Formats: sequence, C-alpha cells, structure tokens
Amino acid sequence: MDSIQLQSKTKALKGSIEAYWFENENIGLENTQFHRISIPLEPFDSGLDYEEQPVKTEIILDWYKLGISSPDDLDGLNLKHESYPDAEGSIYVGTAHNWCDVKKLEIFKIEDASFCVVGEIYVEFENEGVAKNELFKFETNVVFSKA
Repeated sequence: MDSIQLQSKTKALKGSIEAYWFENENIGLENTQFHRISIPLEPFDSGLDYEEQPVKTEIILDWYKLGISSPDDLDGLNLKHESYPDAEGSIYVGTAHNWCDVKKLEIFKIEDASFCVVGEIYVEFENEGVAKNELFKFETNVVFSKA
C-alpha cells in the first residue's frame, strides 16, 4: 500500500475555530454549543494517480463540547480525542474522508481571537484503502469566529 507522506509534502496553513449551536430532538440532544477547527493544508501531490493534483484539502476537527463562555477560555486547552471522545476529525484525500485521531491539539492565545495551535494527528488512511496510516505534526495559527 502507498504512503501519502503528509509530513514531507504539505504544511498547515492559517485556519479557524468556530463556535456553533446544535440540537437534535430525535436523539435527545438539547441546544448545545460545539466548537469546530478547520485547518487548510498547502496544496500537495498525494501520489495517487486517480486523484487530481495538487490536492487541496483541510483537516476538520469537529463536535468539541468545551463548555466555555469566552474564546479566551481556549487558551491552554489540549483537545486530544482521549479527553474528548465524542469529537471527530477527518481529512479528505484519495476521494475519501479519512478519520483522524487527535493525539495532541494544544491551543495558546496570541491576541484577541487569535491562537497558535500545535497538533499531532494520526490519519487513518487504511480504513478507506487509500494508503498507509501516518502521523502528521503541525503548528499554525487559527482565528476564532462565531458561526
């Protein structure tokens, strides 16, 4: 099976963190605030011949129920999935949404609504038959916005 080699082919670009409210009466979920982190990647060649090159994609980390009242409360958090098991992550490569297990996602405030994010995600390419699983480490800045 091929290897994508994200670490050597791309880097994380400036992203966003957004807060949004969601409810679903069918499953008993009351109106709840969640957070989503979107981190675009610099376009890269995935090496997959069935995919248009360069690949333009982003890491989406979603469904974080943080229970915070202010963006300032993001400072110092580590959003690893071990601590937030209901959160989900994915990256679209090889015409598939590939699950991501967040091993580390540390957030540090730079200034109002602007944060540095240091992350390590384990991309599960094998689940979709795309490539070998791999760890991707990154550091980037994100801006907070309300959806």
